[in-house]
Amino acid sequence: MPLKLLHIVIFLLSFLSISAQNVIQEIDESRAEFLSDSVVTENVPEGIYAWNIDRRFGVVKQVPFDTVPHLFPREALTDGKTSRYNFTGNLGAPRVSRIFIDEAPTSFNGQFIFKSPFSYFLKDTEDILFTNTKSPFTNITYHECGNKQHGEDHITANFAVNAGKKTGFGFRLDYLYGRGYYDAQATSMFNGMVFGSHISERYKLHIYYSANHLKIAENGGIENDAYETTPESFPTSYSEADMPTSLNKTWNKLNVNTFYLTHSYNIGYTRFLDKKGNVVRLESNRLASKFYQADSLATNGTNGADSLSVTLTPQFVPVTQLTHTFRVDHHNRRFLSNASKTIGENYFQEYFWTGDSANDYTKYLRVENTLAIELREGLNKWMKAGIRLFAKHEFQRFTLPDLQEGRLYDKRYTENYIYLGAQIIKTTGRTFRYNLLGELRTTGKRWGEFNIEGQATLQVPFLKDSLRLSLQGYVRNERPSFYYHHYHARNAWWDTDLDNQFRARISFDASWRDTHLQLFLENIQKYTYFQEHLSPYTTDEGLQRYRAAVSVAQKKGNLQLFGATLRQNFHWGIFHWDNELTLQATTDSEAFPLPLFSAWTNVYLKFRIAKVLNTEFGTDMTFFTKYYAPAYSPTIAQFASQDTSERIKLGAYPIINAYLNFHLKRTRFYLMLTHLNYSHGSGKPFLVPHYPLNRLIIRLGISWNFIN
Repeated sequence: MPLKLLHIVIFLLSFLSISAQNVIQEIDESRAEFLSDSVVTENVPEGIYAWNIDRRFGVVKQVPFDTVPHLFPREALTDGKTSRYNFTGNLGAPRVSRIFIDEAPTSFNGQFIFKSPFSYFLKDTEDILFTNTKSPFTNITYHECGNKQHGEDHITANFAVNAGKKTGFGFRLDYLYGRGYYDAQATSMFNGMVFGSHISERYKLHIYYSANHLKIAENGGIENDAYETTPESFPTSYSEADMPTSLNKTWNKLNVNTFYLTHSYNIGYTRFLDKKGNVVRLESNRLASKFYQADSLATNGTNGADSLSVTLTPQFVPVTQLTHTFRVDHHNRRFLSNASKTIGENYFQEYFWTGDSANDYTKYLRVENTLAIELREGLNKWMKAGIRLFAKHEFQRFTLPDLQEGRLYDKRYTENYIYLGAQIIKTTGRTFRYNLLGELRTTGKRWGEFNIEGQATLQVPFLKDSLRLSLQGYVRNERPSFYYHHYHARNAWWDTDLDNQFRARISFDASWRDTHLQLFLENIQKYTYFQEHLSPYTTDEGLQRYRAAVSVAQKKGNLQLFGATLRQNFHWGIFHWDNELTLQATTDSEAFPLPLFSAWTNVYLKFRIAKVLNTEFGTDMTFFTKYYAPAYSPTIAQFASQDTSERIKLGAYPIINAYLNFHLKRTRFYLMLTHLNYSHGSGKPFLVPHYPLNRLIIRLGISWNFIN
């Protein structure tokens, strides 16, 4: 990003922050009334409270505001905070997790599968932070590396302000530009979002609109892995930008736009508490409600004695909650390939219509309305849990190109779904909490789809601390996403009749102090996935190359997956050592490949300089055992199982980074060296077949908080 543009953005956001202070009325310092029993206000900086919501019903879940200094340098890395993702090399590039529990796509939450590989940048409802602030708040975060020709820039700006204690709003701007160190690899992404919330005793509202535009240049990977693995076999040593790639002038473009509104109204009654917090008896409470004025009221003595002046505090008790959620998703994807005829013929295996260039597209529209009624938990001693009943209507429309008498036209597919469901909830209590949700889905013609999911948490004292045990899982019988059934493009085409996919997953978590153990098991019947196909050919120079195609596959019978993850942190004085270790097993490495062992470890010193500058100086390493890592198909912008006749194993290659991370009052900044152990011609620096990782890079980043 040009430096002038960065200065302009900083100036505008600072001006908005200062101006808002003058127009927004002064806010009471206490937020207890606003947060009620839903949001915990501990460890939140500068009086800023943050939370996210459940996409179905707008249920509030407290989260810390994202100003934590630890692991701040890793926010710039596409492979994630603890390096769980494989990706094609560039900032914001398509990625897929090596840990199968991270990947749980379900058509119950939408069928636009093209969003999934870009989870580094795209945020869904559960990822959006709503805020309540004591004063206008602005945050600007900037990550950068490289130069104007091959560098990466990522700038994010957040602004939040309140109009009174109950109403807050703000906006977010997110711009990412990765020029790419290899040819034809650039990424350009922009997000603009506005959000707002209003929370009172009886009425709660959350609303946002998010618009995303993504443009990803596709190079199909380098033509020959030997450019990286055995460079001595070539007369010329290739730099990153000079390595021949399989594609050029080829792009994937996505527009992802969402409008979301959820609001609820509570029906209940008001009770009164005395100075000790005890509830006034029912008879006295009725009398108090008649004579209560301001902060005190007079009640008659029980013995007919003189009236007493008693200070009582009113408290609203919700009994029934009515909720309405409305959501509109309007997405589209386009695949453009203007590559020369020679390059196109050398890469694409199949052609379903003529033409030297591809301009494939699909459009997706979803409109959903959800109505729910909830009987709140704790109404009496016989009803400890809450009960929620809900119904949802979902309209979906898909647009694909089709051929009629040799001509292209837009073909539309329309689906209407009706959902009916219920949920049992217990969210209060220090020891035991749980929720269980079940829902059925039908189009009126197709029946049998359902989703059952739940979670139970037990927290008990253990060795002067708390031991937290959690059990969660789901059982789903669902039709695979629309795009597994229908996809029309120049170089990929299918109309298939697939069986429903049945998935059952269970996971167990145990946490105590700095130890976290997670066990997970999943069984999948009729697993549906994408399959790569390679066709060998010989170039004019006598070299063997492959043309690529992709199709849908559905496994017969069952697929079992097992995994265990241990997160263990140690610290002795200023020395810290964080670890995340995962073991996994799959019964079918062709359909669902997994590394047997995956590890991320982070060793660092944590100390202060001049008593004010918090410093972390350390190094982290990523390692996983060899396995048939999923290939990437630019044609559909999805990951696919490798062609079984031409599979290659990746892994057993450590990736080491070193960093200096600082925190001074409201500012975080860092210096980082990524892929520190890179050595030309040593090992296989690939996470995705034929897509090499960037070499040694120096990265810088800074984050400012402005509070007025």
